[in-house]
Amino acid sequence: MVFFLLVLLAVAAALQAWWMAHALDGVSHLHYAEPSVTEPDAPFLLVTQLTNSGRRFIPFVLISEELPAVLRVPEHGVRLRDGAAGGRRMESTVFLMPRQRWTRRLPVSLPARGRYVLRGATLSGGDFLGIGENTRYFPQTREVIVLPRRWTDSARLDTLGGFLGDVSVSRFIFEDPVLTLGFREYTGREPQKMISWTESARMGRLMVKNYDHTLDLSVSVLMNVEVPEDEDSGEKLEQCFSLARSVCETLERRHIGYRFFTNACALGAPMLWSHISEGMGGGHLTTILEGLGRASYESLGLFSDILGQAARTAEPGRCHILLAPFLTAPLRAGAASLRARTGGAVLILTPDGELRL
Repeated sequence: MVFFLLVLLAVAAALQAWWMAHALDGVSHLHYAEPSVTEPDAPFLLVTQLTNSGRRFIPFVLISEELPAVLRVPEHGVRLRDGAAGGRRMESTVFLMPRQRWTRRLPVSLPARGRYVLRGATLSGGDFLGIGENTRYFPQTREVIVLPRRWTDSARLDTLGGFLGDVSVSRFIFEDPVLTLGFREYTGREPQKMISWTESARMGRLMVKNYDHTLDLSVSVLMNVEVPEDEDSGEKLEQCFSLARSVCETLERRHIGYRFFTNACALGAPMLWSHISEGMGGGHLTTILEGLGRASYESLGLFSDILGQAARTAEPGRCHILLAPFLTAPLRAGAASLRARTGGAVLILTPDGELRL
């Protein structure tokens, strides 16, 4: 009898050791935001997927996911704890049947503009006796981009509307608006009304009308994030990002093509948007808005260099809209130089005022 018990204990110990070593075999973890680009305070889904690709029943899995500290999470069904580097850990438990994929869609939100990173998760799998755990880390990096809020001060937008109205009248008053110089290949950023179906059929690919630049109304938008050393810049920069968003959306509503230049660093995508070539439409705007969501307070270069680049690529008479957190003397001088080099009107917009040259 004693021998039988010893054998039984040895078998149980061997099974325990094997199960502890293989408790999480065939288990994979994935989590992501849906959608990955969202608005401040707007709910989106935090999707968590666990997959058991093996043939064994797993009676217990503890999921511990690393989340941004400011993420707003409903507390029913999950436990929130302090995490690494000032973040938070969200813990929950599940069991997995053989060949099962478990999915949870949790409504969450983020309060402010920025780039947030969803790190990986630590999974702990229980043994068949319920007295031990096998822990494994699943590294992962997924982004959530929160866009800046729209600008709400009507004074700046009224000034912008008057500027665009004056520019439109001055460019079209003496010109034939149907004159074209030729055709060029469709890039996906032009509105569909510019597509020449006759020329597209002849060339075998989509072609758009290439208007004389004096007839095709367009502007350049330049955003500066350089700030004086003695200024508290955080709030003003956030307002500048909001202003940039509303300017671009206004141009879209008016069907005005535009280029975009900036010296701001886009976190996670540093080469994304220092210069966005001319266009309009959903894809064009989305690229700029995502860059505004990613933008840090760090300047990648001098704004004078951005002004020079804009002047070199501008045709005579092109108008420019300059956005900055503060209306400084160097900014005024740069705007005056840009007007002198291109001959086009320049509008400076800041959170606290505007200046037209």
